[in-house]
Amino acid sequence: MKKLLFPVLILCISVTISCTKETITKETPAANSLTAASEENLISGGPHFGALIADMTASKKITVLNKLGVDYARSMIILKDFNGSSSLVDNYVKNGKKVILNLNYQRVVNKNPNPWLTDMAKYRNLLNDVLDKYADKIEVAVIENEPTVDLFHSGPIENYITMLGVAINACHAHGVKVADGAIHVENILDVMGGGGLSTNALEVKKLITAYATLDLDYVNIHTHGDGSSYPTNDLVKVADYVRNKTGHPVMSNEFSMHSYSTSLVKDMVAGMKQGDYKYAIIFSGKSTSGAVPIQNGTDLLSNGQEYRDDVK
Repeated sequence: MKKLLFPVLILCISVTISCTKETITKETPAANSLTAASEENLISGGPHFGALIADMTASKKITVLNKLGVDYARSMIILKDFNGSSSLVDNYVKNGKKVILNLNYQRVVNKNPNPWLTDMAKYRNLLNDVLDKYADKIEVAVIENEPTVDLFHSGPIENYITMLGVAINACHAHGVKVADGAIHVENILDVMGGGGLSTNALEVKKLITAYATLDLDYVNIHTHGDGSSYPTNDLVKVADYVRNKTGHPVMSNEFSMHSYSTSLVKDMVAGMKQGDYKYAIIFSGKSTSGAVPIQNGTDLLSNGQEYRDDVK
């Protein structure tokens, strides 16, 4: 019996090692398959893509959206000017489009920034007028536009935070999801880097801190691209940072291009997908900031065709 003990021991060790190898062999392909499946889901699932088409009639905007193959359209209602209806919103809904709606208190006139409204009773009443009419037609309500852009707004950013809190309560009371007016990629990267911050980056830092305490449905991130490429990972890094700091999903109701490059479009769309932005709305139109359109009339340009193909 003693003579058999050593061979038996060797046999057990051999079997154990063989089983271990077999387990590793079986698990590794499964793990690789899971990773590949996750990446595929990320790419194919992607955000809800859409467009903001500037300077066209409603019917032409809808034609362009249909050619792009997207169902989400960005629109805007000016609270001070609201007279009971919005023909553009009505047209979008009638044609099966889902509306990402900016709710701005007033227009910017002659490039003079508007001071933040401080009469919250008035603001709540104006919001409710719109929400009573359109609550069931709004996919996401976006409160004001780019609160840290000096061209649009003036006054302490704390006043915007107060407005946003009132807007969240009003929208949620009507069953409407809410996003802020947007913070910009470059400012978020500056905040992530620490050190000396510009006035606008300091405002963004305050907003990110405040957003963690507010019942937002999404944090809105804006960006633009130049040349023939975009650092896709920047869109991923800032999305991860904002989600971690605020606890909210991210979206973008405006990303724009300052060149007609198709590779630029491809990079930006990839960044929105990889960064898990829940909505991604491309801006199409000429602007003072240098943005370019993705269509000429109702005909898609090469960058528009690229967008159409990439968001499928």
